[in-house]
Amino acid sequence: MSGKEFTLSRTLYGHSLDVRCIAVTPSNDIISGSRDKTAKFWKYNPHQSNFEEVMTYKDQQNFVACVLYLDPTEEFPDGLVVTGGNDSVILVYKPSEPFSTFTIKEHSNTVCALGKANEANAFLTGSWDTNAKYIKISETPKCIVTFTGHTEAIWGVTQLKDNRIVSASADKTLIVWSSDGQKLQSLSGHTDCVRAVIEAPALNAFLSISNDASIKVWSYGGDLIDTYYGHTSYIYDIAVCKDSQSFVTSDEDRTVRYWENGENTQTIMLPAQSVWSVACLNNGDIVTGSSDGLVRVFTQDKSRYADEAALTKYREEGLALERQSKQEFGGVKVSDLPGKEALYTPGKKAGQMLMIRDEGKVIAYTWFVDGETCFWDKVGEVLGSTDKDSSGKTVFEGKSYDFVFSVDVEEGKPPLKLPYNRGDDVYQVANNFLTKNFLPATYLEQVVDFILKNSSQQYVPPSSSAYQDPFTGGNRYTPSYQNNTGQLGVNVDPFTGGSSYSTRAPNPTTSSVAATAGCTNPPPVDPTRTTGDPNSTIYDFRIIPYKTFDSGVPGVILKKLKEFNSSLTEYRLFGNDLENLVQLCVEPSENATIYELLFKMFEWPENNLFPVLDIVRMAVRNEHSNTIISKLYEGVIIKKLQGFINSEHAVVNNRIVALRTICNLCSHKSGENLVSENIYDIIGNVSTVRHINANGQLALATVLMNLTLMILKNKEHAGYKVLAEVLPDMITTLDDSEAQFRIYVAIGTLMQNSDSLRPEVVEKIKESGEFLPLLKLHFHVTNEAQNKRANCAKQIYSLL
Repeated sequence: MSGKEFTLSRTLYGHSLDVRCIAVTPSNDIISGSRDKTAKFWKYNPHQSNFEEVMTYKDQQNFVACVLYLDPTEEFPDGLVVTGGNDSVILVYKPSEPFSTFTIKEHSNTVCALGKANEANAFLTGSWDTNAKYIKISETPKCIVTFTGHTEAIWGVTQLKDNRIVSASADKTLIVWSSDGQKLQSLSGHTDCVRAVIEAPALNAFLSISNDASIKVWSYGGDLIDTYYGHTSYIYDIAVCKDSQSFVTSDEDRTVRYWENGENTQTIMLPAQSVWSVACLNNGDIVTGSSDGLVRVFTQDKSRYADEAALTKYREEGLALERQSKQEFGGVKVSDLPGKEALYTPGKKAGQMLMIRDEGKVIAYTWFVDGETCFWDKVGEVLGSTDKDSSGKTVFEGKSYDFVFSVDVEEGKPPLKLPYNRGDDVYQVANNFLTKNFLPATYLEQVVDFILKNSSQQYVPPSSSAYQDPFTGGNRYTPSYQNNTGQLGVNVDPFTGGSSYSTRAPNPTTSSVAATAGCTNPPPVDPTRTTGDPNSTIYDFRIIPYKTFDSGVPGVILKKLKEFNSSLTEYRLFGNDLENLVQLCVEPSENATIYELLFKMFEWPENNLFPVLDIVRMAVRNEHSNTIISKLYEGVIIKKLQGFINSEHAVVNNRIVALRTICNLCSHKSGENLVSENIYDIIGNVSTVRHINANGQLALATVLMNLTLMILKNKEHAGYKVLAEVLPDMITTLDDSEAQFRIYVAIGTLMQNSDSLRPEVVEKIKESGEFLPLLKLHFHVTNEAQNKRANCAKQIYSLL
């Protein structure tokens, strides 16, 4: 069939998240593994040329990273299905049974590679723990050999026909081993992580693929015979076709490439961001697994082509993604928005907005919480007009606008147009939109939030501040205000909350190691109870969850990193390194070297470090990344952060983001423990800070509030007196009312929860000579933003 084009044959729906791995059987069945923690067995029907999902395997406790099929034997006449997961466990299933027959715990980190052995009922494994293993199954599984020698994760492993074993690693090398575990050769040539290795007997060679976008051909003697180029990004997988003369590869540039005689003779473009896996069936067809959660089968046999409707849909999806790669929303490419899989991640707070890609459209969702009921509620389709004037603005009703959004507010009805110009009063724009379309006034804040996020703007109140935006250079920042209940602050960070890159003071999202966004633990609220009069709020100073700085726009961070990276002569990054690093803002990486690369970026000049720090800030919101970052290099991250927050560090932007990062570390146990172990050093560094802008003051105050909560939570009595001395002194150095309010909350919480030590704590607080006069001064209010501070100050005074 050489020369014929591969065309879509079947699309298999069933997984809810990325399909990360594919294996096939001699009978053309397919086994798929996914980030949704399941593997599936798809039985092939040769009479109808289709596949039926006959079994789902659910025992993996984290995402399935690799799958393998072992051929039938006398002991196992139906063969065996093997899966390896991010939970470090290998599971062995009988194909017809949903529960694993064997559980193998031989690795200490993610099992990311499985390979067939030449011996029956045996297979090879590779792991992030840098080891490969030879597993033999008789009555029970047993590790026969451990291969130790790589310095980083092993991503691929295969056994050659002469029984030697080859492993591929993130340390950029391949190692050839004897079957008893002796290291025979180390092969160098790739310049980045080696993702897979496979034997091609008809070529008398084995092939390797890499993040360096190259395919290398190696002789059995270990000589580099040839290198093939064609991919433009990371190559994730490789499979040899039935005839063994040709092979296929898949990658991060959305393609599957078919190779004959060393030439890329066909490129198949998929409507998905990443094509994680590829395999070849015995009938000559190609199978792919991709980031959109789908398994696709491509064929050269016209009798197995998909019907015209399926082919049309497939082409339209590809064209839509191509268009989206050129469109931007709020400074972020539409193609960079997540797909439907993002809806499986719970929101962090009621009212949180989420934009996703769905069949060529951008759809807005909001997180709905009502008691134990919570879900992503569809707001509607969001589109930008393409009717542009000569200046590039969008024309609507005869006027030119920077943005004209189409908001589909009701199913079956035409979308409503929402025009907006930069500099307009966003509240007035939102109010006009609601009035014109007869929509409830209760939608005002939601519409304002929607406009700000999707136009990279922030709300500017009448009085402007004198702070200069360190990220864009010329803009000024002003405090933004949100009328959101259940949050401690009123300042909104246009960097983290409004899609523009700045260190404006954010409105941190509540987070807790004990309470999650799940319905059974709804997001905690502000430690206040109101009497109906906003000027008479009563604070009960209970121990609340840690406050974190959660929001952020990875695309904007990436833009700033690229700008800085292009100016470097040393430590400059190439290829897709920056994109992969920024992806940590969204999800953890299965590639351990990504975290190491992140730490290496701390070698950048200090003035260029704040977006690097911000990747860390956003990454540690995820528990897996939090654990890795907190433990990597024996917890060195906390030392680095302390270096940025002390008074001797000259770059204010670094200090602000470092303070926010310390807050976010507390959101999961590993980071919380790391902060707790260094709590007095952190307090010492923070207490030296003086003359920092309003954004820094807010971050500093939030750190001190979190440390107060931590010391009280751990009942660390020695810390009570330290805080009783530090908190009153620190508030006298601040002039931002919101930051002062948070210190007052910390002081009130300390006094209220210090139990038998309360008299000593109160006396220590009173010893601060400047504190009591300042406290009384704060009883007086000169603007609305100071009401909270005044109410809290009065209550602190009554407690004293």
